[in-house]
Amino acid sequence: MGKNIIVLGAGYGGIEAAKTLNRLLKDNYDVTITLINNNPYHILLSGIHEVAGNRIDCEGVQISLDELFASTRVNVIEDYITGINFAEKTLRSDNYEYNYDYLILATGSKPSDCGVKGISENAFTLWSLKDAERINKHIQNCFQEARLARDTESRKELLSFAVCGGGFTGVEMTGELLEWIDKLCDQYEIPREDVELYLVEGLEQILPNFERRLAERASDYLKKRGVKLKTGSFVKEVKGNSLILDSGEEIACRTVIWNCGISASEIASSLELKSEKNGRIKVNEYLQTLDYPEVYAIGDNAATPWHDKKILPALVEAALQTGKTAAINIAADINGRTKEEINPRLHGIMVSIGGRYGIANLMGISLRGWPAIFMKHMVNIHYLLGIGGLKNGIRYSLNYMERQGKGEGFAARILGHATHRGYSIFFAILRIFLGIQWLKSGIDKVYSGWLVYGDKLVAGASTSPIGPNPVGWYVDFMEAVVFPNALLFQYMITLGELALGIALTLGILTPLAALGSTFMTINFFLSGFYPSNPTLPWWLFSSIALIGAGRALSADYYLLPWLKKILWPRKKGKKEALGKVVKPIQKV
Repeated sequence: MGKNIIVLGAGYGGIEAAKTLNRLLKDNYDVTITLINNNPYHILLSGIHEVAGNRIDCEGVQISLDELFASTRVNVIEDYITGINFAEKTLRSDNYEYNYDYLILATGSKPSDCGVKGISENAFTLWSLKDAERINKHIQNCFQEARLARDTESRKELLSFAVCGGGFTGVEMTGELLEWIDKLCDQYEIPREDVELYLVEGLEQILPNFERRLAERASDYLKKRGVKLKTGSFVKEVKGNSLILDSGEEIACRTVIWNCGISASEIASSLELKSEKNGRIKVNEYLQTLDYPEVYAIGDNAATPWHDKKILPALVEAALQTGKTAAINIAADINGRTKEEINPRLHGIMVSIGGRYGIANLMGISLRGWPAIFMKHMVNIHYLLGIGGLKNGIRYSLNYMERQGKGEGFAARILGHATHRGYSIFFAILRIFLGIQWLKSGIDKVYSGWLVYGDKLVAGASTSPIGPNPVGWYVDFMEAVVFPNALLFQYMITLGELALGIALTLGILTPLAALGSTFMTINFFLSGFYPSNPTLPWWLFSSIALIGAGRALSADYYLLPWLKKILWPRKKGKKEALGKVVKPIQKV
């Protein structure tokens, strides 16, 4: 009998769970996999502070779920689930009812007001893309109004911004504001000294998850750039035009961004499941809920057991690992195999403070400044390559590099130079030139008899592949393998050069052709023709540069999309599989 698996939520954990389920059960056609989310995108929540701070647009943190799962057996449904009946194993929205045999709860978390008065009425939270867009618009409006304001007190309130919470999100939001405010002051002709930026933290130190030395570096960086740190004092109340601390201090401002705690999402908190005080659902070592073994909870909405009886923190890496483990255990249950206990291995934490500075602790190695920012970019690219795979991963990564490359700081400059978009015509000209050179070399070999006479690769010949400075093992290889089969290798070399020439000139499968050109050039180095042939480094670097070249003036512009449809077609039969899962609700 078939099994219906539903993953509720398309955050980091939900995406990992759905991808893992597809990989493990793709050949089991008795199983249906359905991903339900309340919007059509996977949102990269670790980057929404950049949207709020105007560094990137909202498209920079959105990945289409339909595109992500088009060539898989995962059905994507956009719907808002209003209730779950665990006894009947159904989920319900306003219009549909969904049947499941296994359910993965991956609904994430929401901000907690921590019992502070006035948060919901007067503060902004930063926990969704909509939150980020609201903050972005509000800050621009504040500067527009301040430019025209004549009342000194109102102007001061408009130009004062308070970020509450000195954890990851709060510090990253402060860093984005710090850089954006400079640009807004120039845009609206407002003196920089008129703007106040506060970071409020109840503990004595910001970033308590970091070692003290790194956290102090971050504090010093913020202070030197004019941020007023208010540590050791908790927020008592937020009003429409001020922020009151429990020390009695009142900060006049109309912008309060609240990042002082989280709890499980609304739907997770409302379920009748055993949970912690913050609503995070209790699970066992296999990530099964304590009430229903067929229901799993992962990511931020789960109280996943960790070492020393602690709960796994709400981190992206934790969500990914719990999503993968839950999927593995469901597949194991279906296939009659042993389940796997969750064994979290957190490799590090990173915080960006704008685009120029950051701190990181990766596997015991401490980084600060642009190296920390660069490593954060590399981790983000690694994630995009992972979820996109060969089909979409490179495109996701190049889009990410292009957006980040427009920012400030040394790390951004590196990404900007690495992306191909701004230099597509240059690369097209370089590709065509290199292709013509390979084509000429191949044609010369044809006219020289490389396809007819087997003496062109014999040691000592004028066209010998052994130069004056060869690598020892390469000479041994040539004498043992190549020379006894000279005519075969002459065919391979000649046809290879012709193929490279045609491919690069016309732009056919450019990345593969560039890899081939790189390989051929490395052979010239090994055979000892450098430095007698000083152009070899140019050939090598040009070949490597073209591996990531764009599709300008290239047949790949048409060929690659066609190949993508052939190699990764949209899975058929997914619509029919939904009939096992979805039932419309009859309304009276």
